[in-house]
Amino acid sequence: MSSNRLIYDTCAYETDMTETANQITYTLDPTKHYQEAPTRMELGIVGGNNVSLVKGNLVDMETDLRGLTRYNTRCPIKKNSWIPNEKNIIDIPGDDLKGPLQIDTNKMHLPPGQMIRYEPVALPPAPDLPSCLPPWQQMQYRK
Repeated sequence: MSSNRLIYDTCAYETDMTETANQITYTLDPTKHYQEAPTRMELGIVGGNNVSLVKGNLVDMETDLRGLTRYNTRCPIKKNSWIPNEKNIIDIPGDDLKGPLQIDTNKMHLPPGQMIRYEPVALPPAPDLPSCLPPWQQMQYRK
């Protein structure tokens, strides 16, 4: 054990205290589990974006799919009135609280990406098998 008195270092102590007291800044990091430019994983990763996404806002799209943008009614005129038009855009009319909303449902294809670099594996050469006649032809040539 050395007697270098590092436990009394005020700068290190203050840095350690701010790191332990401010853990919320680490846990609320918005880029911790989110990639700014999403890609489609080709090999090795289970989960993630394996399909195309919509060009519009995903939160608005999921809200519309759950039916939260519509009033709860049994009137057939107001049911399913917000289906995509010919340009694949969902028009949701506004109400007293918020204005009208448009969701672009055209597909946005993700560029391919790879998280793990896999080395290419060479295939073994094809086996050189002797050519055999089918059994019905072998019977014809028997003596």
